[in-house]
Amino acid sequence: MPSTDRLRAGLWPPLALGLAIVLVASLVGGAGDVVIERVAILALINMVLVVGLWTFSGVTGVVSFGHVSFAAIGAYVCAFLTIPVPMKRGLFPEMPGFLDFLLTVHTDFPTAIVISGLVAAGFALVLAPAFVRLDGVQAGIATLALLAVVYNVLLNWEQVTRGSSTMIGVPADLTLSTAAGWAVAAVCIAWAFARSRVGLRARAAREDAAAARSLGLRVVGDRTVAWALSAFVVGCGGALYAHFITTFNPDQFYLSLTFVVLAMLVLGGIGSLSGAVLGTVVYSLLAELLRRLQGGQWTGVDLPAGTAEVVLAALLLLMLIKRPRGLTGGREIPWPVPRRRPAKPASPPTQEPVSS
Repeated sequence: MPSTDRLRAGLWPPLALGLAIVLVASLVGGAGDVVIERVAILALINMVLVVGLWTFSGVTGVVSFGHVSFAAIGAYVCAFLTIPVPMKRGLFPEMPGFLDFLLTVHTDFPTAIVISGLVAAGFALVLAPAFVRLDGVQAGIATLALLAVVYNVLLNWEQVTRGSSTMIGVPADLTLSTAAGWAVAAVCIAWAFARSRVGLRARAAREDAAAARSLGLRVVGDRTVAWALSAFVVGCGGALYAHFITTFNPDQFYLSLTFVVLAMLVLGGIGSLSGAVLGTVVYSLLAELLRRLQGGQWTGVDLPAGTAEVVLAALLLLMLIKRPRGLTGGREIPWPVPRRRPAKPASPPTQEPVSS
């Protein structure tokens, strides 16, 4: 395959998305506006979560309502690894003995992010046999139950998670460049998996699982890889989120964040990685615009509380009716240069019959 065709077919979408993320992050960082920078960091964190969800739901076609539970695990693990040791001893005086090592361990932020993602992936692998065999409504109910179980465990295991009390002491060391770097990494991981043999087999099973099984494809095994890899990315996103808000409790990782992540994915289009990224950007811009309008920042009129959520929900409903495949229609970013069609060979001139 020529180099241009290879770039167009396999490298252009993640390259374009990565360059766009870096360019926007550079522009926001150069602007020097702290408020806009925080909005951009939150959008990049959400992008990691949405791309992580797309790695499973977009590739396999199985919609999951429980992936935010992996973000919660990543956030709490990263908190335990980065909170200063003297503070941890005061925050968790009743830590169980088999987890007492958490009070003495401490790592740097980048290492803690990777470890948090690996712990979330390990947790996903333990649960994989019960979830990756499900499809449709059964998968949705099961993953929603997973979200509820993880939430209640975090809420009631007060000796380890502080329960409904706020987890404090997490360093506020997440920068715009770090968030942008992990967003680009998430895009590259998701695209590389989707183009791999396992990803291609999972996408084939997404179109017709019965036909894929009849051809000998390991649908359950391929979905297990997608499930664990997506949990790793989402767990890393949860670690980033913990160092962004610095104080949190289980409520931050429940239905509200689940709705936001799913809305971003559906808005952009679950059928493409470009849709996951575009949906995150559009939703974040709309949410910030409506937040400012609700606060009367530009109009001087304070709108009722909850107006932003109602408008976003109505827009999402309208999108599902008018454009169910999302803004991108399930397509990736097109190659900017149109492909030249080969010239048709000139037909030989017709000879007139010679009259006798």
